[in-house]
Amino acid sequence: MLVHRRNQFRAHEQSVKQLQETNVQIKTPMAIDQLIGNDDRIESVALKEPKGDAAEQLEVDALLVNHGFLSNIGAIKEWGLELEKNSIVVNQKMETDIPGIYAAGDITTYEGKVKLIATGFGGAPVAISQAKHYINPRSKVQLPHSTRVLGSA
Repeated sequence: MLVHRRNQFRAHEQSVKQLQETNVQIKTPMAIDQLIGNDDRIESVALKEPKGDAAEQLEVDALLVNHGFLSNIGAIKEWGLELEKNSIVVNQKMETDIPGIYAAGDITTYEGKVKLIATGFGGAPVAISQAKHYINPRSKVQLPHSTRVLGSA
């Protein structure tokens, strides 16, 4: 059984479709209101509709909780970088608004960015190459292609 506080999921359409094609019971929009049991184990959970009056109690064998995530950039907030919604604003070269400071990964944002792990990983070689060129302007910005074996023709 899957309990989710909204009717919609923040996931790829195909993943949601695959979930819906399983025998998993989906309870939306519901949230856990109370855990019921004893000192040794949870026996049931009380669910409540977040913006309504619907409620129900379910017996459970186990409970796995995933609260999602919140980005926390900590002390970076004090660096004076341009921030937008707790993310560092960069351009296509992964440059921040402070010369010589580059950023990559899920900590960054730019116009049109798709928040995926692959996007974050893809920004790292760009930031590294640009930072190297900033330190040594005679170095090449373009890295060798990842599909080319170094030393081959």
